[in-house]
Amino acid sequence: MKNNSVKKFLRRTVAAITAVTMMASITACGKSGKAKDEKLIKVGVCAGPYGGMFEDCIQPSLEKLGYKVEIIEISDIVTPNTALDEGELTVNMFQHSIYLNNFNKEHGTHLTYVTEIPTAGMGIFSDKYKDLEKLPEGAVIAIPNDVTNTARALRVLAQTGLIELDQSVEQATVTVDDVTSNPNNFEFKEMNPEVLPNILDSVDAAIINGYFAIAAGLDLATDLYNEQVTEGYINVIAVRESDKDSEITKTIDKIVHSDEFRKAIEDESKQYKSFSKPDGYNDASQFE
Repeated sequence: MKNNSVKKFLRRTVAAITAVTMMASITACGKSGKAKDEKLIKVGVCAGPYGGMFEDCIQPSLEKLGYKVEIIEISDIVTPNTALDEGELTVNMFQHSIYLNNFNKEHGTHLTYVTEIPTAGMGIFSDKYKDLEKLPEGAVIAIPNDVTNTARALRVLAQTGLIELDQSVEQATVTVDDVTSNPNNFEFKEMNPEVLPNILDSVDAAIINGYFAIAAGLDLATDLYNEQVTEGYINVIAVRESDKDSEITKTIDKIVHSDEFRKAIEDESKQYKSFSKPDGYNDASQFE
C-alpha cells in the first residue's frame, strides 16, 4: 500500500507540473507570434521522452550549423498540432502518422511528416496484478479515448491473445464494438490518454502511450506487456505542408539519418536504445 501511495503521489505531481508547463508554453506561443528568426527552431513535444530525444540526438547537430532550438512541452495531444498549423511552432515530435493523418481530417489542418523516429510503444500497466494471466473475469481496462489510440490500444491487447478484433474492419479505426472475442468479459473504460497513468489504482489495468507512461515515472521494461509497434504507429517529426521542402526541414531529416543521431540513440546511458526503430533507421544512403 505504501509503494502504491508513493506511485500515485509521483504520477499526480508529474501531471500537475506538466499542466503548469503547458499553460506557460501556450502563453509563450501566444505572445511570440510566428518566429521571424530563420535560425530559430521551435519544437513542440508532449510530456515524455521525445523532448529529451530532440535535445540529446538532434539539437547538438543543429547548433553546430548555427540554429537555435527552443523545446516547448505541452501536456495535451491537440495543442502541438494546432500550434504548428498556426505557425507558432516550427516542428513537433510526439505522434504517429495515423494520428497525424486523422487529425488533419478532423481539424482541417495542413500538416505532414518529415521522417519517422525511434518510438516507445504502448504498454499495459497495472498496480494490482503482475501478470496478464492474473487479470480477473470482468476486469476494467482503461484505454485512450481518441479514435486512433483507442484502435491502437485494442490492437495491443489483441496482440496478447486476450481479445480478438473483427478483421473485416479497418484496423486503424476499430472500436470496442469491433471486439469479436472477449472470453474474460473485460470492461473497457475510455479516457483522455494523458490521465491514464494517474488512475491505475481505480482500474485493473490501463493501456498507456509510451511517452505518457515514461513521463509519469512508469517503466516500460516492467509493464505487463509492451507493444509490438506496427506500421503507421512509429512516431514522426511533423511540419506544415508548406514547409515540407524548407531548408530547416531538409536539415532535420538529414540529421535523423546521420551516424551522429544513431550513436546518440544507441547510447547505453539513455532510454532510447530499447525503442522500436523505423524502416531505414540504418540507411543514410539517400543523403550521401
